[in-house]
Amino acid sequence: MKELINKVSDRISDAKDAVKDGMEGIFNFEKLTEKFSDMTDSAREKSANFTSDLISLSPIIEEIGFKTKGITLGIGLPPSATFHFAKFKDVDEERRNAIIEQHKEKPLLSVIVKTLITADDYQKKIQLGSFKFDCIEVCIGLTPGVNVQLIPKGGESIG
Repeated sequence: MKELINKVSDRISDAKDAVKDGMEGIFNFEKLTEKFSDMTDSAREKSANFTSDLISLSPIIEEIGFKTKGITLGIGLPPSATFHFAKFKDVDEERRNAIIEQHKEKPLLSVIVKTLITADDYQKKIQLGSFKFDCIEVCIGLTPGVNVQLIPKGGESIG
């Protein structure tokens, strides 16, 4: 029995050391900086162009009823862009589709608009209580995501 306990203890210790080594690798900013610095000029140029293309969508998205409150750029590996949108007017589906069709050469436009509409529909279905809807954050990157921000009624925006 003692031998079994020692084996289990050794395995736990090995696992703990492996996790610790892994975490040190993840949070090693020197290595991250080195990787970012090693990006080729071509990769940096592609990243900058992609980000510029995303930023150019803001005026079009405003036509659909969502104002860009801000853009957070993640300049790293991989790069990302998070758009912070506030809905300021309702635009009917027919008009939205016409705008998307007018800009069909911009494939991300349709994706972002559909994401905004889905998030807006979601927030309409939840009971907000003492909160109000403030912002939809759409992250475009390796791991895309959407956040819906609620703030207390009468309160200031979080970010």
